[in-house]
Amino acid sequence: MREYGWKSATDTVLRVLTESREFVSGLILNFALIIGVIVFEWSLVEIVVIYIIEVAIISSLFLIVALFTPQPVDDRDGDAWNTEPTPVQLVPFLPPIYWRNIKFIGGKVVFTGILIGMLMRTIVFNSEVISELPSSVGVAIAGIVLFQLRRVWRYFIADQSYQNKSPMDAIQFAFAPVTELLFMILYVVVPVTFVVVGTAIALDTEVTSRLVLLLYLVPMGTIRAWIGSLDPQTDDLEISFS
Repeated sequence: MREYGWKSATDTVLRVLTESREFVSGLILNFALIIGVIVFEWSLVEIVVIYIIEVAIISSLFLIVALFTPQPVDDRDGDAWNTEPTPVQLVPFLPPIYWRNIKFIGGKVVFTGILIGMLMRTIVFNSEVISELPSSVGVAIAGIVLFQLRRVWRYFIADQSYQNKSPMDAIQFAFAPVTELLFMILYVVVPVTFVVVGTAIALDTEVTSRLVLLLYLVPMGTIRAWIGSLDPQTDDLEISFS
């Protein structure tokens, strides 16, 4: 009986860890930001640069993946979506892309591309900012790339699952940071700012910038890890592009 109890408990723990591994991985990744603030003395500049680059990485990876998905988008009319897609083999060792996907994606990313481009040009491509960034920021960015590549592999490449996906499936991942940003503004930025400002006024004290940054990063990290663990195709995370 005791042996059965241990086996049942072990199986339960393994199942929970397996189901929540994306959430745990996201927490670890965001915990690195907290370590960066505490240990490497990152400022708001480093955090903003990392976040902008992360959004650019997520958008780029999943929009590229969307080009290779052959299934039609639901609720789309027109001959392009009612017939077999025309493949275009650009690189011999890669799957073909589809012209209808290019047209579909192009209409969705113009605004986002311009916005990210402006931010990248203003902050990331600023030589003064880049020259002052510590090497630890580069390590964090490398971790983000590996984490997102792992998500691409899990949801689209493993077992060639992209063959059963539509471009909208990949776009849902690409634009998840939009939902993430809205959640962080509503549930972190607004209430934390209210608490910080209210506390500073009530106690007539000055709150250090590093402490304030941590007060924002901890709940933000939880939200980002949670959203990063969701599969937009199956979980209660819906992003509309209609």
